[in-house]
Amino acid sequence: MRACVITQFNRPWELQQLPEPRPAAGQVVVRIHASGLCGTDVHVHHGKFPVRVPLVAGHEPVGEVVELGAGVTTLQRGDRVGVCWTQKGCGRCRSCQEGRSTYCQEQQSWMNLGGGNAELMLAWAEGCTLLPDGLSYEEAAPIFCAGYTVFSGLRNADPRPGDRVAVLGIGGLGHLAVQYAAALGLEVIAVTSTDGKRVEARQLGASETLVVRQHVGEELMALGGVDVILSTTNSAAQVGQALIGLRPEGRLVNMGLVDGPIPVDPFALLMGQRRLIGSLQDERRDLVEALALVAAGKVKPRLELYPLDQANAARDRLETGKVRYRAVLQHAR
Repeated sequence: MRACVITQFNRPWELQQLPEPRPAAGQVVVRIHASGLCGTDVHVHHGKFPVRVPLVAGHEPVGEVVELGAGVTTLQRGDRVGVCWTQKGCGRCRSCQEGRSTYCQEQQSWMNLGGGNAELMLAWAEGCTLLPDGLSYEEAAPIFCAGYTVFSGLRNADPRPGDRVAVLGIGGLGHLAVQYAAALGLEVIAVTSTDGKRVEARQLGASETLVVRQHVGEELMALGGVDVILSTTNSAAQVGQALIGLRPEGRLVNMGLVDGPIPVDPFALLMGQRRLIGSLQDERRDLVEALALVAAGKVKPRLELYPLDQANAARDRLETGKVRYRAVLQHAR
């Protein structure tokens, strides 16, 4: 099979022929139709992630089940699926016993089995989620990381009817966060430092766009403040500033891998009973609901599509901030 292999960090990925995988008990083989690129792929490329090379990356893979390992009963050949980052846990630790394998110290993921930047991918059956009918592979791919992450973040913010939500950072994650919040009937303010995204943010469903000039928190409060901030920025300074833009008992959900410690004003945190929440991909129902909203046409990922042999070009565009808004690799079929 063809696969895009990271042979050395900070070097171009190589298109190679690798042996076809064979599933062990509880595993499946998925013929990949599309795989999304994410900021994590850039970190992996630069050796900032705990993986060893050679490695096939790709943690937003979707495709068709073509082979079942022994004991697999929940999937069938021909099923259209995507593969989650966390596929299974050890089954015995407290987190696994509570049904929260995301926190398992021995969890199995693409880092163990290989990712989706290949024609075929090995996966644990319990890590696969069925795609809704009518949803294209290309649109489904980014939901398995970006969409899943922001929908979990939105749910962890515990939004209430009438809440005002700000999305900080209108990029690969943020453009989906705006749409998901709007789809749930919430008033959404898109917060960006780029004038060129003002019109696009309105098209995504934002009722207002704030182009930050100096201090994001003060500028949000000048607009009346917000109850929830969904932060996708990688700037720790911006996250710290944004906290001041929350109304009393407001919640800031941080979903970005920020560039340093977050500076928090203890007075603002304490006196307003504001909360700073970290959030990643949470319950599987978040993913299922996120996929359903895309399938229903209420959320539409904005994509740049590339063939697998242009993975390096796509990754370079992603790293330099030129992708608007998600890059997806299409696999020949």
